[in-house]
Amino acid sequence: MPTEREATPTRRTGAPPPATRAQALVVAALRLVDEGGLEGLTMRRLADTCNLQLPAIYRVFGNKGALLDQMAEKILSGALAERRDEPWEADVALLARQLRRALLAQRDGARIVGGSYAAQHYSLAFADRLIAAMQRAGLQGVSALWATSSLFSYVLGEALEQQGHGEGEIGRPDAAVSGAAYPHLFATPVEEIADFDGRFEFGLGLFVAGLRERAAGEGAGPGGDGRG
Repeated sequence: MPTEREATPTRRTGAPPPATRAQALVVAALRLVDEGGLEGLTMRRLADTCNLQLPAIYRVFGNKGALLDQMAEKILSGALAERRDEPWEADVALLARQLRRALLAQRDGARIVGGSYAAQHYSLAFADRLIAAMQRAGLQGVSALWATSSLFSYVLGEALEQQGHGEGEIGRPDAAVSGAAYPHLFATPVEEIADFDGRFEFGLGLFVAGLRERAAGEGAGPGGDGRG
């Protein structure tokens, strides 16, 4: 005689698989950050939102740091652009823009990713793809590694400042006083500092130009390890 489970094979019972449960919690946590900022995310609030007991959260993520690492991984999953048959400069610029877009798409995304040091699939895949572009440029060894780290840090820093700025306006001190005290700074259009799109593209252009010059120098020098 069949058991109840055998008689109803399509009925789902019990908790979802650990990986599915973890992803659901990550999505819920990111939604909480979107609603109230990173400071508003607590394990208790996440449990309440998901109608779970707090121990159930800790069975999936041993601590908040582990949760944040998976949240960072989820954000970075949106940074990998489709591979294209393009020059290295175009690939570097595309990856940088995709990373920025992924960080800005999530409230406090730069803080979440910047605070994570876990070697996860998407963080490693992004670094691997960027290093491949650096190698096509002519950088090898530590130069390719450090160039990748420098570009990642540039994008992260720009996104961090933009998200920290939020919707507020950058205050400008009295022009007469400031112009006298800081003549070189206030001889520029200081208000343009809040043009985050423009300044990102400007900095990215400088970065790519610097990579091109560095690669040319390494190609002409001995060793090729990038330390000279």
